[in-house]
Amino acid sequence: MLFSLGARPEILRDLRLRRLHVTANLLAALLFVAQGITGTRDLLEIPLSWQKPTIYACNFELRTCPPPAAQ
Repeated sequence: MLFSLGARPEILRDLRLRRLHVTANLLAALLFVAQGITGTRDLLEIPLSWQKPTIYACNFELRTCPPPAAQ
């Protein structure tokens, strides 16, 4: 991204560099989308069993939970 800012005059001047720039930006966008999808999928696969003791210790009628244990 920093390179594209520094090379902006050359990118605007040369059609071949402009096409290369657009292709690189599309590739980066696809990588960001893929990372976003797989990152979300990986987060959803984390089991919630580590939360059970805390959740079951809460009193939902009074809407209170015990303070977290000091580590």
